[in-house]
Amino acid sequence: MSHEKDVGGQVKPGHRACAMGGEYPNDDAKLDPDITVTDELDPADVAVITDGLRAYDLSQTGYYDFRPLAVFVRDPQTGKVVGGLHGRSEFGLVYVAWFFLPEDLRRARIGSRVLAMAEEEGRRRGCTRIALTTLSVEAPGFYQKQGYDVAATIDCDPPGLTRYYMTKKL
Repeated sequence: MSHEKDVGGQVKPGHRACAMGGEYPNDDAKLDPDITVTDELDPADVAVITDGLRAYDLSQTGYYDFRPLAVFVRDPQTGKVVGGLHGRSEFGLVYVAWFFLPEDLRRARIGSRVLAMAEEEGRRRGCTRIALTTLSVEAPGFYQKQGYDVAATIDCDPPGLTRYYMTKKL
């Protein structure tokens, strides 16, 4: 990524700048914030966004039930995590962000067990649906065998690669 400088000042290495000016709604003062793009996420910066959205959602719904969720597969000899899934539950939905099993653990019903455990934990938390994404080179057929429906698909690059958005009622 190039190092650029805009009217707001020096931009950090690895960031790109975009100057935005203009009036903000309901604000008499003209603000000119620095807006940057980065692939280097500072946890404190991310917290501003997540905490802000969490507070907004709570103010609008009067409800907030976010909880992380993980199902880990561990090596029986070492106890180290070798695969599994992680995501979250909130607003009655389980969302699986990442799911991985090493090649030697696939096709042995371990993936089905991991997914079933996440679904059961979702039900225990009061969730009524589970959602995830997968690529055409990953496991859409596996999820369909587990009762997941395709909600949407998006063509990706390289050509021929498709992202599937899938859901299931719990």
